Amino acid sequence: MKIVIAGAGIGGMVVAEKLGVLGFEVVVYEKAESIEKMRYDWHDDVSPVVFEELGIPLPKESAPKRSWTFCSPYEKTIREFSQDESCPDMSVERRPLNRLLFERASKVATFVFGKEVTSAVIENHRVVGVMVDGQRVDCDLVVDSAGVYSPVRRSLPKSFGISEVEPNEVFEAYRAFYNRAHGSATPKYTNKVYMKHLGENGISWTILDHDPTQVNVLVGLVGGLSDEVRAKSIDFMREHNDILGNTVLRGGYNVIIPVRYPATKMVADGYVAIGDSAYMTIPLLGSGIASSMWAGDILAKSIKANMDKGVVDSHLFDKENLWAYQVGVYKKFGAKHLGVDVLKRWLLTQSNEMVDWLFASKVLSNADLQKVASGNLVTITPSAAIEKVLGVGLGNLPILLKMNSMVMKSHKANRLGNKIPVTYSPAKINKWEKRVQSLYK
Repeated sequence: MKIVIAGAGIGGMVVAEKLGVLGFEVVVYEKAESIEKMRYDWHDDVSPVVFEELGIPLPKESAPKRSWTFCSPYEKTIREFSQDESCPDMSVERRPLNRLLFERASKVATFVFGKEVTSAVIENHRVVGVMVDGQRVDCDLVVDSAGVYSPVRRSLPKSFGISEVEPNEVFEAYRAFYNRAHGSATPKYTNKVYMKHLGENGISWTILDHDPTQVNVLVGLVGGLSDEVRAKSIDFMREHNDILGNTVLRGGYNVIIPVRYPATKMVADGYVAIGDSAYMTIPLLGSGIASSMWAGDILAKSIKANMDKGVVDSHLFDKENLWAYQVGVYKKFGAKHLGVDVLKRWLLTQSNEMVDWLFASKVLSNADLQKVASGNLVTITPSAAIEKVLGVGLGNLPILLKMNSMVMKSHKANRLGNKIPVTYSPAKINKWEKRVQSLYK
């Protein structure tokens, strides 16, 4: 049986190896001319746990991430928190990771570079192939790893019900590594993240890289980023960070990043979405690398489990059988991301003054900030709530109650994510999906 993977994304390459090992004919089409020419010439933070669980070595270029420092919109308030040094996230270089996953997968799968999958081929309400640069390629399963605006996903009939992204669910982000200003001293705060930077609906950061000659810069806004806002944000960061030089050493371009919960429908007959195609990034901070790697492993294990049950031929890739993959994704990380998304959307709608107050009052503790940054949920116990009230004063009680309401809503979202129907039932799935969507209206 033949499987086509559209795009050599992180999750796509992980699942290419695992499905190839299972004996499938796997072909990966990637529009970049080579593995070296794929985009993202930078590093992202990834939990080392995913490498341990999947038995994949960390690229040797990886380095432990420093602790974040959160700044209010105009840097009026700065909050530093310490991460868990026993198991810190690792800054993983994208290109060495791509090379590592490619070398593993190419032993059991075929890679075709310089060829873009432009759409799905549909027959009798089933995906039966793809169009690659105008040529039809038939297959039994399409794994869509073509990104947030995947042409494959967008070519599917609306009747398939595959989740589409809304404009307010993506960041347009500028990412660049600048030179470190000559003679600049090492700052007290090396990893500064600006929430609602300059009052805009997004985040920015200035980070002294683990290569101390470089400064990692990001400016990201929900919905779109103008050149004017980008320049204004970088000028501000340069004024407040002596380390930031003027020369771009790598990166220096805009990318689109989904910042929402994972797709509530990511499978159809003969089709499955993975990675950014299924919106698997952490909704607030962080990349989708760990999520995509876990998803690749979950998909392969789901298919193997159905094979062990005696499911054969193309029925192996019926949506009823692929649904186990979606359930596995939500149980592993999707439900938590639902909850983080609730908090992220609420935070980005607050005024600059409110964000300043939240940071200055320490209503959000260092532990709270650490949880959100790593894609986990904030919890306010009754004793902690009393402590927070005493700390901020009764005059600010309405604000605290509002925030507590959002925390409770985030946990409700997490519980709802974990209640995803375990077996495929269109009626139950549609009901569950509507309940999820209602949380974000």
